[in-house]
Amino acid sequence: MNKLKTIALVLLSSSLMFASCSKDNGAPEPEEPTLTTQTVADLDGTAGDVYYSLGTNSVVTGNDINTNKWDLKFSSTSIFVNSGSSGSGTTQAQVVNNTFAELTTAPADGYKADATGTNAISGWYTYTATTEPQHAILPVPGKIIVIKTSSGNYAKLEMLSYYKGNPNTTTADFADLTKRPASRWYTFRFAYQANGSTKLN
Repeated sequence: MNKLKTIALVLLSSSLMFASCSKDNGAPEPEEPTLTTQTVADLDGTAGDVYYSLGTNSVVTGNDINTNKWDLKFSSTSIFVNSGSSGSGTTQAQVVNNTFAELTTAPADGYKADATGTNAISGWYTYTATTEPQHAILPVPGKIIVIKTSSGNYAKLEMLSYYKGNPNTTTADFADLTKRPASRWYTFRFAYQANGSTKLN
């Protein structure tokens, strides 16, 4: 009986040693991803200004709009950043000519805060006036918004639609003002880098 106990103890010790060696084999622990890409569909701006946090991917309301907890404010066709004349944070932004996929690194400089009469973010859309489809707000392809948030993290954002349901703007139904979906429903995608680096892919 004692012999059996001894064998069992030897086997148990061997198993524990093997497990310990397996954990200490020098292989690095896999890092948690710090870059997240999200698509926000139909953010409702019909009731007024919408304050948005890229870091939490959520709308900011109440007293938090007076803090640095939001990054962007959507107000009709204007997009404001939380800094300068628009907020108490230090968020800055710029619009660059690129595609969402090909912009892999945030620029090192060129960021601006909002100033009275001059937003850091401009030129992201065109107003068609009397060109078909008439009186439409259309995002300009190749205009990517790059943001440096109050927390020092970087993000890239592409506006996709100003209309509910992200409709096809080349159709006859969209051209017909009586059938066009409601405006001030923002659809956009963004990539947010949470570790403070400029890497955006």
